[in-house]
Parts: sequence; structure tokens; C-alpha cells
Amino acid sequence: MSKNDGQDEQQRAPGRLTIPFDVGAACRQGLVESGQAPLAALPRCRGMAPPDGVLTYELRFSEGVGVHPLQAEVQVSAPLSLECARCQEPVICPVSGHSTVSFVFSDDQAGHVDSDVEPVVLGREGRIRLIDLLEDELLMAVPLMPVHEQACSPLAETLAAGQAYESGQIDESVAGGEAEDSPFAALAALKKGPDEGK
Repeated sequence: MSKNDGQDEQQRAPGRLTIPFDVGAACRQGLVESGQAPLAALPRCRGMAPPDGVLTYELRFSEGVGVHPLQAEVQVSAPLSLECARCQEPVICPVSGHSTVSFVFSDDQAGHVDSDVEPVVLGREGRIRLIDLLEDELLMAVPLMPVHEQACSPLAETLAAGQAYESGQIDESVAGGEAEDSPFAALAALKKGPDEGK
């Protein structure tokens, strides 16, 4: 397969994922869907997509036991461009998610699904867009407080260590200049008066 063929396949993937999918037939057949899709093609994730970011996914459909036997295992992974909780600058985070979903036909049925399984309400025709499943899983896996691997600043180091920050706590020399050269040091010297510090 040529390089261009691979690029064409990647571009076609979102179209296939947006076609209404017969969940019942997929579960009876034990269908497995896997592949990659450009993150920019996922509407709800587009704002978090780094340049050339790609979603890798796998969906394993199966018939379970009990009242609601239609199930699927959903796995996703992708690099997302998020805002660092320490410095508010962009940070690329590798995000991955894995869960089991149970397909139901009403909110009432969803209320009876096991607590460790995510209920997904199907339309009247028993179909769903695969892209919706993948986006849901990826969004649920986004970290609440993404941060750079290394501390972004002296203040960030303080916060990362779980210490309370107080004004003036950061050493002036660490923050970008020697403490004795700072205007605050000069102001402190004036406040002491001529007779102090002898």
C-alpha cells in the first residue's frame, strides 16, 4: 500500500464512523471495529486537537447475559492539546480511555444497568454513530488538571508540592533577578531608617 493510500484510508475513516450503525447485528456477529481517525474530524474534540493529532480506537461488540445483552468494549487513545492547570499554557497530554457500554432503548432501561457499565440509549431503529461512542469515551478520559511534566515556574513548583503560597514567598533570585538588586530590597532598606541595621 502506498503512502497516499494510507492517507486516503485515514481521511475516509470519519465518514464510515458517522454512518448510523446497526448495533444488534454487530453484537450478534461479535464485530470488531478498529482504526484511526484525524482528531480534527471529531466535532466535540476539534478544539483540543493538536496539528496532525490522530485518534486510535477499537470497538468490540458482543452479546452479554441478563436483561440488556447488547454490549461493547470501547478503547481510545489520542494526544490532546489542553491547558496546563499550573501555567495556563498549552500542554500535549496522551489520553486513553477504556470502558464497557451497554446498549438500551430507554432511560428507564438505562437506570437498571450495572454501575460499572456505561448505558448508551439507542434510537428507535437500534442504530448509533460510532463516532459518538468514541468521542464520549475520549472526553470522559480527559484529565481534570493537566500539567506539564516539569514544573512551569517557581510558583508552580510551590503549588505542585501542595504548599500554601504566600506573597513574597518566592526567592527573588529564583524568579529572575538577585534579591539585593530588586526594588523591594531597596524599599526595605529605606524603611529600616538610618539607625537600624547597625
